Amino acid sequence: MRKIIVATVLALMLVVSAAVPAFAYDTTAEVTVTATPAIISIDNAPDNWTINSTGDSLIRKATTYWSNDGGNTTSPTADPIAAGECRFTVTNDGTVAVDIEISMSSFTGGADPMTNSDGGTAGAAAGQFGAEAYLATQTLVSAVNLTIAGTADVITALASTGTQKWGIELATQTDDFTDAAETSSTVTLTATEV
Repeated sequence: MRKIIVATVLALMLVVSAAVPAFAYDTTAEVTVTATPAIISIDNAPDNWTINSTGDSLIRKATTYWSNDGGNTTSPTADPIAAGECRFTVTNDGTVAVDIEISMSSFTGGADPMTNSDGGTAGAAAGQFGAEAYLATQTLVSAVNLTIAGTADVITALASTGTQKWGIELATQTDDFTDAAETSSTVTLTATEV
C-alpha cells in the first residue's frame, strides 16, 4: 500500500509540475553591431596662390617663383624645408591613411597662356613652364615634377587627421610674353587609400 501511495504522489507531482509553466527570466539577448566606413576625404588650405604676390603680382619670363610666404622669388632656405616656408597644408579628413597625387594643368585665359612642360623646369619650346611640389621636412632636391597627368604619391601614407605642409616651385617660360591678360592653372590633389 505504501508503494501505491508513493507512486500516486509522485504521479500527481509530475502532473502538477507539467501543468505549471516555467518562470521566464531573460528570454532575449541583444548584440550591438557598429560599423565605421572607410572614408577618403582631404582638404587643402589655402586654396589659391597669386604668383609673386609678395612683389608686384606680375610674373617675369625665365624666373622661378616659390609659394613661400618668405618671398615668392626666394627659395626655401632651410634644409630640410621648414613648415613656415610652405604655403599650403593638406589635411586628411578621412578615416583611412592616404597617398596623394598632385597634378597641375597648363594655364588658360588670355592669348599667351603658359603650357606645362611636365618636366619640372621651363621647357625648350616657347610658352612652356615647369613646376615642382616640395614638402616640409624634406630636402629641396626631393621636390617632384608636377605634371598634367599627375605625379603619384607626392605625399605618402598621410594618416587620418594628419597634415602635410607643402609648396610649389614654378619656373616661367623663357620666351617673351605676348599678352598681359591674367591666366590661371589648376593644381589638383587626389587621394587614394594606402
